[in-house]
Amino acid sequence: MRLNYKHIQKILFKGILLLAVCVLSFSVYASNELKGKFNLHSVNLVQKSIDVSKSDETLYFSLRAYSLQGLNKVDIYFESPSGKEIIQTTCENRKKTKVGMLLGRILFKKKSESGEWKINKIVVEDMEGNSHTYDKKFLAENKFTHSLLIKSKK
Repeated sequence: MRLNYKHIQKILFKGILLLAVCVLSFSVYASNELKGKFNLHSVNLVQKSIDVSKSDETLYFSLRAYSLQGLNKVDIYFESPSGKEIIQTTCENRKKTKVGMLLGRILFKKKSESGEWKINKIVVEDMEGNSHTYDKKFLAENKFTHSLLIKSKK
């Protein structure tokens, strides 16, 4: 089959038109539906328990999150068994990518309350200063119910 100039022009025009519709559709979707959106993918604690009876101990964890505007940092908050104490740490996304696999650590003092500490909330912040908080209810509903057993002197 031999293609003539008009036929090629017609195919090219349809291709460009289809591409324009696809790009326009995605950009409208992205600006209307995704702008400022965040996603928390996973949280993994390296240890399941730590013993602070003799000294301060550090808990190590990894966290994977997403922000359409570029992931800046993630704050993670742990709550004591009684709810009287909350400690927090910040993980920065130094690469400033949309998706970040962040490694973090948090120090539990020798005098930390014994028992099961739970993640109280996680706050994800993008490069523009927008943030989204994942509260206890969200964390429980989405199986982010990680806890840490703290053993200390009584």
